[in-house]
Amino acid sequence: MKPMQKDAMSGLGKLFEAIGGWSYERRWVVLMASIAALGLAGYLATGARVDNSVAAFFDTDDPTYGAYLQYREDFESDEIGYIVYRAEAGAWDLELMRQIEKLTRALEDEVPFVKEVTSLSNAEFMEGAPPDDILVYDLLADFPETQEELFVIRDKVMKKPIYVGGLVSADTELGAVIVEMSRSSVDSVEEIRLDPDGGDGLGNLYPQVSFEAIEAILGRPEYDGIEFFHTGDVAINATYNTVFIEQDLPVLTVLSLLVIALSLALVFRRPTGVIGPFMVVAFAIAVSVGAIGLIGWDVDFMFGLMPTLLITVGVADSVHILSEFDIYERRVANRHEAIRRTLYLVGPPCLLTSLTTAAGFLSLSLSPVKSVAHLAVYSAAGVLAAFIASITILVAFLYFGRRPSSDVSPKKKKGRADRGKAFGAALRSVASFVIRFRNPILIASAVIFVSSAWGISMLTVDSNFLMEFSEKIPVRRTTQFVDDHMSGTYSMVYVFDSGEADGIKDPAVLREIERVQREAERHPLVTKTYSVVDLMKDINQTFHNGDPAYYKIPDSRELVAQYLLVYEMSGGEEIRNYLSIDYARATLELRCKMKETSRLQGIVEDIDAHLDEEPLRASAVSVTGIGALWLKFVEYITWSQIQGALIALTVVSLMMIVVFRSVKIGLVSMIPNIAPVVVVLGGMGWMGVPLDYYRLLIAPVAIGIAVDDTIHLMTRYHHEFGKLGDYKKALYASMDGVGRALFITSAILVVGFLMNVFSVMDGQKSFGILLAGVIAAALVADFLLMPALILWLKPFGPEKDRIEP
Repeated sequence: MKPMQKDAMSGLGKLFEAIGGWSYERRWVVLMASIAALGLAGYLATGARVDNSVAAFFDTDDPTYGAYLQYREDFESDEIGYIVYRAEAGAWDLELMRQIEKLTRALEDEVPFVKEVTSLSNAEFMEGAPPDDILVYDLLADFPETQEELFVIRDKVMKKPIYVGGLVSADTELGAVIVEMSRSSVDSVEEIRLDPDGGDGLGNLYPQVSFEAIEAILGRPEYDGIEFFHTGDVAINATYNTVFIEQDLPVLTVLSLLVIALSLALVFRRPTGVIGPFMVVAFAIAVSVGAIGLIGWDVDFMFGLMPTLLITVGVADSVHILSEFDIYERRVANRHEAIRRTLYLVGPPCLLTSLTTAAGFLSLSLSPVKSVAHLAVYSAAGVLAAFIASITILVAFLYFGRRPSSDVSPKKKKGRADRGKAFGAALRSVASFVIRFRNPILIASAVIFVSSAWGISMLTVDSNFLMEFSEKIPVRRTTQFVDDHMSGTYSMVYVFDSGEADGIKDPAVLREIERVQREAERHPLVTKTYSVVDLMKDINQTFHNGDPAYYKIPDSRELVAQYLLVYEMSGGEEIRNYLSIDYARATLELRCKMKETSRLQGIVEDIDAHLDEEPLRASAVSVTGIGALWLKFVEYITWSQIQGALIALTVVSLMMIVVFRSVKIGLVSMIPNIAPVVVVLGGMGWMGVPLDYYRLLIAPVAIGIAVDDTIHLMTRYHHEFGKLGDYKKALYASMDGVGRALFITSAILVVGFLMNVFSVMDGQKSFGILLAGVIAAALVADFLLMPALILWLKPFGPEKDRIEP
């Protein structure tokens, strides 16, 4: 019988056989070169800086981001610290008010990056001054001396809607302090440093320094009798930075690495079996960081995912090489020859898995989210670096360490042999199971696919940043309490543009703002709104001795202009928060409960629908603010991940078709690659677990892991079939050859990712559990489904009785 037609894999095998031999013989050259490469990467990395701002997500030409920058130019930052307080005697207790006055001054004087602090002690208040004037003053500028005097002030304040729900609750049990910030999460690192020469550590940056200063003030003994609920943009963002980035992520990373190191030590029982893989991972990470510095990018929010991805790739490549090397070292008793034979078999699939994984990541470079697109590029560079390191640095390390000794005691030798036999017997049992129950496996897989697809149809794409925190973290409970009892902690801003200077003074424009404001207030998630309309109606009512009938927009442009002139001449300043300097644009701020993005997006959609039915004629409106940026970010990342996953699957299939020169093999390989993603997403759909912006990242990681296992088993199966010409015998030989490495890799990664269950962030916990589930599902698909498909479809060609040399 004629020999099988040679494919690209055999040629690659010979190339890697030579590379392996060269790396082993010139190990010191390899090690010195790797040290030099690490030094170069470290030097390049010095050009990278940390930037976790929202600006890292958007390109400067993004229209949503551009609209926000225009808003910032007109109205400065929309980020706040929101401090709700409660005392036994209620918000209008005289002694409590003295403490709040003192607290307000302390916050204004001592908190970095504060623009303005507003509380009941200093809120701007208007009263009529007959016959044709108004008084504008700080509410408690003339501080009351008795409780009765304060109650008189209380009665005046509670009649004005602008204060209720924002500075004081309707039942007067709660009060609030609003800390408006001069900085925002989109500002550059240079702008948010407290000490310009203090570096870019979180302890020198906004919002961390502002949050810590507020917390220190609230913790002073003079406020012991007051219960504070500190939330808002500053508290939530700073807590995330502290709890996850500074505390949780380093601990989880170290814990995962320790577990992986222990697992490698138990499996390979040699120092090089631990040091080698970690050198591969370290080299890959260094190259990735060096790439960031070389290109001139920043280390941003998405950077934290890169080590996880590269640990997965680096450990997988290393385990396959180490497992095969162990087998050949015992078989031929010559390390140099064992290396050559190992790289001949393992080198081509490792190259293919690296190329497909890199291609999968590069598919995300099309994302409109800048930080995701950057992650795609430098992670792909790291993946390729991990492969190069595994066939050079790891091979060089294999020279060192204890050789198999003939002096090993018979008992130890027997124990080692028994363990190997037991493992081999288990793998052969898996092969026998597939051969015997091929059809039931295919039927069961089809049923699981159909039910998973049904589950996916019920899957929702949604995010709630607050729910990323576990209930143990105070800011989650605090925010939920404030959302339920006061104005919401989530902000969106509508900007109305009249198209001309002083255009906002037109009553027609003001009525359009009022109409949209009333429409927004109908939504259950909107707890408070603020606009220039509120102040204009208050001014109008004040000019008419507080008559409720005049709590409305003035009738003429001239009257609006006159009222604004008198208001500003009387010392009024609050209106400046809602108007551009040329009176061409005005804002409507919506304070909302921090809920799922789909529900928050529903506010925008409801208002859009209203505007479609009744279009604005005197002005143009756009939605912006930090909350709107977040909604756009979630939208971008959702569709970019879905698009990236589809592109990755297509690229992987095409590469498999090219390498094996077979459309059938490429299509067969797609099924076990898709299987783990479909099963896990379907399970999430059945259990009602939403697919948020973070969990969406499971798809490309899952595909990368599944592809690795599939390629290693497929290439080995193809290789063994070429020698044996029998699908069943080739399956047994493939499981003997590569099954151990697949199982070890998957088990180590499952255990490593399950360390995330110790996170204090619920989002991180679920990410680790789901990723571990994907890895386990990928192993099952490759051990059961793929062999069953190959036995059924026979993609390598017809069986042959024997293969001639």
